[in-house]
Amino acid sequence: MNQIDQAKQTTQHLRQMSKPEVFQLWTRKCLGRIHSAQIKEQRKAWMVYDIVRSQYGAPIADQVA
Repeated sequence: MNQIDQAKQTTQHLRQMSKPEVFQLWTRKCLGRIHSAQIKEQRKAWMVYDIVRSQYGAPIADQVA
């Protein structure tokens, strides 16, 4: 399976998760230990894009997320 297919599966899985679950994953993968983000300020689609971009890179994230 190539990276684009893996990214599509990751995107699909993230979209099926609840917003609080995606937010928790997003804070760990994209923000690190110190952050002041609040869930009400974030959009789920943007968090999904950021997670996919952090794993697969911007060109692939632009195609699938």
